[in-house]
Order: sequence, then C-alpha cells, then structure tokens
Amino acid sequence: MMQKVAFFLFLVAFVWYAHANRAQACQKAVNLGVTFYTAKELEPILACAEKPFYDNPNDTDTIISKGKNCVINNSMSKAITALSLYNGFNSCTDLMALVDKLTNPFIIQCKPVINKALKVLNNCKASNTKTGTEKQNACMNKVYGQCISMVTKEFVNKVCTAMSKKMTAKEWNCAKQYAPKVVNVQPYACYNIQK
Repeated sequence: MMQKVAFFLFLVAFVWYAHANRAQACQKAVNLGVTFYTAKELEPILACAEKPFYDNPNDTDTIISKGKNCVINNSMSKAITALSLYNGFNSCTDLMALVDKLTNPFIIQCKPVINKALKVLNNCKASNTKTGTEKQNACMNKVYGQCISMVTKEFVNKVCTAMSKKMTAKEWNCAKQYAPKVVNVQPYACYNIQK
C-alpha cells in the first residue's frame, strides 16, 4: 500500500544518513523535495530503520520489510492522506506492481551510494571497539557522514530519469500526476519527460 511507496521514497534518504546526522539527513531529504513528511516527521522513521540496515546491510528484503513497518508505525497522522493517495494512484495504475517493478532498477541506480555505505559500515563494524547501540550509532554516523554529499539534486534527477525509462506511458503519466503530492517535482528535469 502507500506505506510501501513511502518507504520506497524514504529509502532514498535512508541509504545515506545516520544517528548524529539524523536531523541533517531528514532536512536534506526535505531540501531535495520530500513534502509528504517534514524533517521532524522523518526522524523517528529513520531511527527505526537504522537497525535492520546495521544488523544485516545485505538483506534487502528484510530492510524493506522492517522499513515499511517503521514507516507505518511512525506515520499514523498521515494514514487518511496516504490512503487517499494510494486509492487515487491505483485508479490509474497498479501502485504495488509498479513499486515491485522499480525496486531492483532503483537499487541498481543507487549502487554507488549503497556500495560506499556498505564499505564504510563494514570497516566500522570491524574496527570500532564500542558495543551494542553505542557501536551502531557510531558506525551509522560514519556511514551517513561519508555518503550524505553523494545525494544531490543531480543524483535524484538521474535516478528519476532512469526510472522513467522503466515505466510504460500509463505508469509514467500516473506517477507524474501523483508525485507532486509527495515530492516537489519542480527542481527535476525528469518530471518534464513526456511519454
């Protein structure tokens, strides 16, 4: 449902940020165009989603599954709006099928950032002498601190352009209709692609 879409959008921000940088990361997501959530609303979602990534960064299915739960459990005030968006989107194309279709191409487009995050995380986990939550926080700080500058409007536009090429005209036009309800599309040239 809409939580899967919200998580998909949130994954863009999640892959790059951490605990001490959490507020900065959430603000950057908003600066990059997220409008469905405020930076403050994103913080508890990000805090919740850090653990599955830290525990097993290569288990994409678990990260997505637990991340969706983080979105749901920390978005109750958005439930009615999200349901309305979900129903509206489904009136023009199957949202869940589209999200499933785009997940792997999205991950491929984000590989440079993901690879850097994994390298930093694995190095920190191997060398950091702290334990438990303290170690997780320290390592996530390093991950996100190293990767935050990689996520730019140009990067988001590149990913968006690549995703547009994976969609049919019907899917793309539906996405273009609903994207402005959750993201500021104006800074992105990909929004002007016609199909």
